[in-house]
Amino acid sequence: MNSLRSQNPFWLVLLTVGFLGLLSFLKPGLEVGGVKLRPVRLLADVLRPNPGAVAALAPPPPNGPVAPATTGAAAPGPAPLAAPGAAAPTAPAPGAPAAPQPPALANLPGLDQFVAALRQTKATGRKTRIAYFGDSMIEGDLLTGDLRNLLQTQFGGSGVGFVPINSVSADFRETIHQTFSPDWYESNMVSDRRPGTSPLGIAGQVFLPRIVSNYDSTHIVSDTSWVEFRAGQRFAPLRRFAQARLFYGPGSARDQVLVTTDGRRVLHALPGTAALNELVLTPARPARQMRLAFAPRGPRPVYGVSFESPQGVTLDNFSFRGNGGMSLNRIPFEQLAAFGKALDYRLIILHYGVNVAETGLTDYRFYEQAMTRVVDRMQRAFPRASILIVGMSDKSARIDGEFVTDPTVPVLLAAQQRLARRNHVAFWNLFAAMGGQNSMTSWVEQSPPLARNDYTHINSLGGQRMARLLYTYLMGEYAHPSAAPAASNPAPRADSTFRAEAR
Repeated sequence: MNSLRSQNPFWLVLLTVGFLGLLSFLKPGLEVGGVKLRPVRLLADVLRPNPGAVAALAPPPPNGPVAPATTGAAAPGPAPLAAPGAAAPTAPAPGAPAAPQPPALANLPGLDQFVAALRQTKATGRKTRIAYFGDSMIEGDLLTGDLRNLLQTQFGGSGVGFVPINSVSADFRETIHQTFSPDWYESNMVSDRRPGTSPLGIAGQVFLPRIVSNYDSTHIVSDTSWVEFRAGQRFAPLRRFAQARLFYGPGSARDQVLVTTDGRRVLHALPGTAALNELVLTPARPARQMRLAFAPRGPRPVYGVSFESPQGVTLDNFSFRGNGGMSLNRIPFEQLAAFGKALDYRLIILHYGVNVAETGLTDYRFYEQAMTRVVDRMQRAFPRASILIVGMSDKSARIDGEFVTDPTVPVLLAAQQRLARRNHVAFWNLFAAMGGQNSMTSWVEQSPPLARNDYTHINSLGGQRMARLLYTYLMGEYAHPSAAPAASNPAPRADSTFRAEAR
């Protein structure tokens, strides 16, 4: 009797394994009583099926006119680059039905203004400025740090560009080191905290330093809101601060900021009363460290500091974790246009997707509509800039135990290409440049890996690879003989206040 009881767990486990084994042979998508059964793969972590057979990407739905795969004017620049180790397309077995393939989405032209400015920079040294908007894919200057270094090495320039007063990536960003006091009040484009009378700036943030009620200039260093920057050492053009530009909003004419540069302290007035004002700080010699301590008498919005040089290329990283791009519509147009006048961008890059792509979602019309408004505002706020939409990178989903390209990726990619075509801006297919289908799996599993184990985000090596891919694409446009000639720049502004007409 005891012997029979001791065998019960064994038979129970054996029956369970046998039952699950039988489920493994069920046809995928089988429904019982209206309930769709989920496939069971007991040995999925041991047996690796043919990746080409597992990943069957659905074509985009007819939620808009799908652009043709190739056109006579499309696909400028170099051919899509295959990442080493990326999954190669596999030939179907004889007699087997061909698996659906992701759509071949061509790059779209539209970088003439940027190319013209870049040629002028090469010829005369005059500045070309780039704004790179994105999400956590570029957080900590990932990708953009390497891209900036490639451009500055080729066309000159120095500095890390615009840096907000604080950031969630301040602790691990390598291109500039940043600390700040904890008493800043922040409002941003994804939070529920409304900025009140202080509009958001170009980075989607606005910061208010603590008001000094009993003003005493001798206390300005230890008793005020402050931010401190130290130059990053990774890239040579970033190891010194040649020039800094502080951007701030209106406030009391008696407000001041104490600037300490490599130990040398200088007190500056903040007299600006316009919606956007600028204080240019030029050290006697390039500095490694700069600290700004604010002493406002009332509310004084502060946006950030730009570290740059008068010539060459400046690239601003505007990353915001969790932003799908649509939140950029929360930045008041008047303020966006004021920054446009101050910073004179020649290229705007919009790189989003990982916060929008949702497994199972097949209709992205809401995204196209919201991003159309974003692009329209960018075109009006930065009329001298080309706009480039970077298609989302590959992103994996676990299907039947395997990490494969999420079926929603090609659907969103097609929506991003339609967005670019309808608004007459450039489009670059990053998904194809990475290697296409299942490239993210290859990036994660190769040695050394180029992406993190979440099969979505790249690591620093992946950032270097993506920067090189994008740089190659931009240089292909730069070398294109049909690009517009260099255009003349307007005379520089004589004041430090920027106004924009409401639209």
